[in-house]
Amino acid sequence: MVKKMKQILFIDAEINPENGKILDIGAVDSERHQFHDARISSFLDFVNDYSYIAGHNIMECDLKYLGTAISLNGNKTFIDTLLLSPLLFPAKPYHRLLKDDKLQTDSLSNPLNDAIKSAELFYDEIDAFERLESTLKSIWYLLLRDQVEFKGFFSFIDYFNEDDVESLIHTCFNGKICENAPIAEYVKNHPVELAYCL
Repeated sequence: MVKKMKQILFIDAEINPENGKILDIGAVDSERHQFHDARISSFLDFVNDYSYIAGHNIMECDLKYLGTAISLNGNKTFIDTLLLSPLLFPAKPYHRLLKDDKLQTDSLSNPLNDAIKSAELFYDEIDAFERLESTLKSIWYLLLRDQVEFKGFFSFIDYFNEDDVESLIHTCFNGKICENAPIAEYVKNHPVELAYCL
């Protein structure tokens, strides 16, 4: 069971791909307080009190349009549930954010619904991380702790470790990877790729 954690806001935005105009924004926090409006000024008032902002594919999508405005509202830490999914659910594609309402109607996606689904996925990801063997937790952390796409997750769950990642990889993956693989080089130059490969 996950201990009581920091307040976090899950967001999703509907953007016109042709002109970058924000058509709709949805948000929900860990207490189920909700926001649903297209006005950026109202959204910024809502987002002001949260230090953690999460969403599905927010690094490549939502933050391109909302990130600068959000960051102006104070120091924010971002978490992308899309990037965590392949690490924490490697045996199967895990994409809870099916566009159910878009399949059932001709209307645009509902960003509030997607924000809620992103929150559900995030807590599933925390549970999956907590169930990992301690060595694998350490490996993911040591490889990804300095990467902007992942460090927010570890900060949110207060995970910290100072083990030697190369030794852990050789121990955990003994017999599963080539003994002569240049792990030190991969750790230094390709930590994200190495994490996904492992």
